Amino acid sequence: MHDLSNKTILAHACLFDANDDGEYRKNAERTCKVAGNKSRVDIIEIDIRKSKDGVLYCYHGSLIEYYLFFHFFKKPLAYLRKRYRVNTLAAILDVIAEEKTVFLDIKDTDITREDICMDFENRRFKEVILANKSPRFLKRFHDMPQYFVKILNGNIFCDFYDLQKLRRDNFKYVEVVFPFQIRKRIQQKVQDAGMEFRCSGMFFFSNETYWRAIEKYGLKHISSDHIEDNLTY
Repeated sequence: MHDLSNKTILAHACLFDANDDGEYRKNAERTCKVAGNKSRVDIIEIDIRKSKDGVLYCYHGSLIEYYLFFHFFKKPLAYLRKRYRVNTLAAILDVIAEEKTVFLDIKDTDITREDICMDFENRRFKEVILANKSPRFLKRFHDMPQYFVKILNGNIFCDFYDLQKLRRDNFKYVEVVFPFQIRKRIQQKVQDAGMEFRCSGMFFFSNETYWRAIEKYGLKHISSDHIEDNLTY
């Protein structure tokens, strides 16, 4: 049994543990609301995209949808609601308590600073993390409200970036994807830059291998992909 009392828990795609049994749909309003009511969930992670008519919505999709359909064959929001039951970002934000951190995994590169600011107008969360694998893309999100920060995530070359420079550009976190990237050297480099290190829950063979890495390297951030009901929660 793993003690989560000193960990920061991220609800990946709004899912709050690994035992949802298919009852909860990723990036859905109801799922997000349930996750937000879990006292030990600290961060709500949402995949956001932009419809053909310019509305931010939340959806991840299958591999084909993820890499092809939603990138190159954009549809209006009305079609997406009917076909995929998507929720708008605004609707998702309405059910998240302000004491939570919101993690926006930005999937469409046509999303602008103005798009984000419009949906967060008159809202105040503990923190909003803007995520993308490209630091160049995230440069467009400048002069954001004070509680917005950035994360370099999903970038296999993160170890080669000038992390001190990224920190000055309001990057607070570095997230590696593959287990082999979890090394003391990169952890120390991130820490020396005044940033926090985390690892995605993907690409681990089992919960056991994930938790061995967490414990071996003393990682604080935990993905809900590897949280089960029998853990101290």
